[in-house]
Amino acid sequence: MKMGSREFIYGVCDKTGECDSYFGFFKNEKDAEHEVEVQAKRFKEDLGMMDIDIQTDRALFNEELVVVIHRYILR
Repeated sequence: MKMGSREFIYGVCDKTGECDSYFGFFKNEKDAEHEVEVQAKRFKEDLGMMDIDIQTDRALFNEELVVVIHRYILR
């Protein structure tokens, strides 16, 4: 997405650990939203987080953020 002369990149962030780590970075916001869904489903299957709440730009487990999209402006 471009706003004027600014370009954005979207990082899909794992918030389950003590510090942030990223599953990947995407130029297209829709690709990042898809990655949130993929990773949330993986948490559900691999880690037993059956009650995970998948939203457009984030996933929550027991009302705690586990996956989120960070938007960065490229210069």
